[in-house]
Amino acid sequence: MQKKKDQFIIAYLANLESSEVVISHASYLSEKLGKGLILLHICDGRYSNITPSEAETELKRLCDEENAKHNNRHCTYAALRGDTKQTISSLPTIMNAVVIVAQVDKRARWGNATHPRAVLRNFADCRAAFLTVQEPLDKTKLYNDAAMAVDFKKESKDKFIWSSYFPRFLNSKMHVLYYDYRDEFLHQKWYANMQQLHKLYSGLNIKFQPHIMESKSTYLDINTLRFAEKNSYGIIIAVTTKEKDGLEFFIGTQERRTIVNKQHIPILFLNPREDLYVMCD
Repeated sequence: MQKKKDQFIIAYLANLESSEVVISHASYLSEKLGKGLILLHICDGRYSNITPSEAETELKRLCDEENAKHNNRHCTYAALRGDTKQTISSLPTIMNAVVIVAQVDKRARWGNATHPRAVLRNFADCRAAFLTVQEPLDKTKLYNDAAMAVDFKKESKDKFIWSSYFPRFLNSKMHVLYYDYRDEFLHQKWYANMQQLHKLYSGLNIKFQPHIMESKSTYLDINTLRFAEKNSYGIIIAVTTKEKDGLEFFIGTQERRTIVNKQHIPILFLNPREDLYVMCD
């Protein structure tokens, strides 16, 4: 029998001066999912002039602090030099990264690695889930309520396995949001997705709470954010846009409009692809 390889939560510290934002979420996920924690900085001249040795000095300090807080935690660190997008794409292979936590800052200047467009561009080819966060983890919520929207598209199914991890390992209450489709064709396709979700959850002996939400925006995930804010949910699971149609070329993809949100709700993004990296249970 082949032994399972260790998997890791990566705290991608694009900005070493605001490390608490990323580390607070990555540390919590590491604890609850039972995965190792790696603090990572990528030395890319496009975004900063910090050298690997300078980055390692700060990463070691942060790592020592994290290990001191959690006596049973083995936090490690790495400073890599290279192109940010290529390095992030390789993390599931070179570090067995199962989740990468990244800060996104709406106040960041264009050309900063935490700028929303830079984050989406650099994670566009990533095979691991990536969690975008705007502020430190709210300890009053701790992802107690997680939400995802299910529509008629086949990409909805890409969220199902990851959504099951929250009730299984983080003791989250899973909320499934959807529209009340009047069109019979769309309703049938949505119902087929829901049947698959029921089958997965039943096999794992976990439950979810369904909710009908209103369609007030062109974008499904914007309506999801509004519903999540109204009900104080702690995290949203979403998929990025696989194929852009004419409308999205003009008004932008939904992830560009949701990654930075006034609710400051963390979003776990999944790139829809067959080789998506998932957890070893």
